[in-house]
This record gives sequence, C-alpha cells and structure tokens, in this order.
Amino acid sequence: NGAVTNNSGTEAPTEETTEPTTVPTTTEPEVYFDPLNGTILDAPFDGRIYASTISNIRDALPHVNLVKADLVFESFVNGSVVRCLALFSDLSDVEALGSTRSTRLMFNDISEHFNAILTHAGGSSYCLRDATKRGLSHYNVDSIMRQADPLGQALAYRDKTYRRQYEHNLFVVGPAVMTYAEAQGVQISGMPETDYGLTFLEDGTPAGGEAADSITITITFNKYKKDTVMVYDESLGKYTYNQYGKLMRDQITDQVEAFENVVIMEGTMAADGIYQVMDFVSGGTGYYACNGYIIPITWTCEGEQSPFRFFTADGQPLSFGQGNTYIAITQPD
Repeated sequence: NGAVTNNSGTEAPTEETTEPTTVPTTTEPEVYFDPLNGTILDAPFDGRIYASTISNIRDALPHVNLVKADLVFESFVNGSVVRCLALFSDLSDVEALGSTRSTRLMFNDISEHFNAILTHAGGSSYCLRDATKRGLSHYNVDSIMRQADPLGQALAYRDKTYRRQYEHNLFVVGPAVMTYAEAQGVQISGMPETDYGLTFLEDGTPAGGEAADSITITITFNKYKKDTVMVYDESLGKYTYNQYGKLMRDQITDQVEAFENVVIMEGTMAADGIYQVMDFVSGGTGYYACNGYIIPITWTCEGEQSPFRFFTADGQPLSFGQGNTYIAITQPD
C-alpha cells in the first residue's frame, strides 16, 4: 500500500512530499516625476530646462503665460529694474510668453545652475559675453525672431496691440524655440540622470508651520525696494500673486497667477558694475510657504553648475508641494 515498515513490524505513517512553492513577486510600477514641479509623468524626464526673461515693471504688465512656468524667480537685476525669470520643463504648449526683455547677470547665473536654454531680447555686450562665457545655450529672439524653426514657425513676434511701448511687446513662441534649438545641434534630450535638486510631496504643507494667509515680501537691494504680496486663496489651494496694488492676471486668458509654493531666498547680493548679482554658492537663509503655512529654511549650492538645495531649519531636506513655485531673491534685511 506504499507504507514504510519499521523494525517493530508496525506501519510508519506515510510522509507527504511537498513540492517547492513559488511565491509570486509583485513589483510596484516605477513612477516618474517632472523635476521642476513634481507632477507624475508617463516616462522619465530626460530633456532640458528652458528659461526666459520676463519684464516685471508696472508698464509691462500684465504678463502672458507666466502662470504656466514651473519656477518663477523675481529679483532686482540692475538699478531699480525688477524682472522675472520663468523656467519650464516643457515649452511645447506655450504659444506666447512675455513680455520678453534682455538678459542680466542674475538670470545668466540662475540659468547655468539649471543648465537651461535661455531666451531673451538681447542685452548689453557685457551680459551677452557673460552668458557665452558660462557656456549657456542662449538666443536673442529679438534679433532672430524672423528666423523660423524647421517647421516654419517664427521664434518670437511683436504684438503692437498689446503695448505701444516697443520694449514691452515681444513674445517668445515656445514650440519654435524647442525645435530651433535642436536644429542648431543643441542637446535637448537624452539626459535622464540630471539632478535639479528639488523634491516634491503631494501635500507640501510645512510641518510646524506658522499660519500665513498673506505674505508680504519686500525685495531689496541697497536703497531699492519692491513689495510682492502672496495671498492664500483657499478655493485655489494656492498663493495668488499681487504687486503694484493689483492681483496679477494673464493678459490672454485672464487666469489668476497663483503658485503652489512660495520661497524666499535671502543671501549676499552685490553689484557687478550696474548689475545686481547673488552669491549663490555661499547659500543663505529664507522661508518656504505652502497651503497657508510658512517656515524658516536654509539653502545651499555646491558650485556654479550645481542645483539649489533647500532644507528645513533643523537641516532636513525640504520637499515642495507638487505644482509651480514662486521664488523671490533678496537680501536678508
């Protein structure tokens, strides 16, 4: 009967044989994120960052498509002139951006930290030489706007109905810039390991933060001062951008300019001739706000081609909320 007999003549119990079992293993699907805003992507980001100079004086407002930017830096750039630098991980749906103005040392510097392709409306010979010396891929769309990308689209255009002032009616055409750069031999993809220094959470509310429904940021450089006010709109879940006594709205869509995250980067600023510059490599202090709460932070940078890194006051890496970010660059006072 198949039983095994022992020495006593009694039957030993039959031992069941056990086949090795294979436990099915499940692997979580890999999740990919946009490096500038933390949103989920279908594939790894392996492209370039695009930057564009945006006029931000009273006479140049309202903006066009600034609200589509992933990161918006605001700072004094020379004398009393305050401008924005808009950074994008993708320009393919930005049919107009501006108004576009000339580049400055501050914006060349930031663009280098992000290895960004920079578009601008020219600049002084000093600033343009600086951009080239840094190895930036940069385009004066004011001088080459009539050139077409390989698909026949102009890189920029002037809209004289937008503003009579000539310096405030130039607008970059995003898709054309992307295809033009590629046609010029600039690498715009194939860099999946690039570190941009930013991390994100679905909920970026800072732990232990102080309630901050309204944040007045006084951007300064020596005697120059300019106020930006960020007001938390609970219905949007974002901070709305207010300056010159007005809520900022897009010229074309009338969309409110609002940001998921608000960052203030305080550091050592100096003058290089007539231009303002920031000592980014030395790092500094500042603040971070999201979802109506604010905390003090610190920030560092290892070198001119290294990303900015942000930390809580106790030295823990800071994660932003998924979405766009406004960053003010100013002095600690």
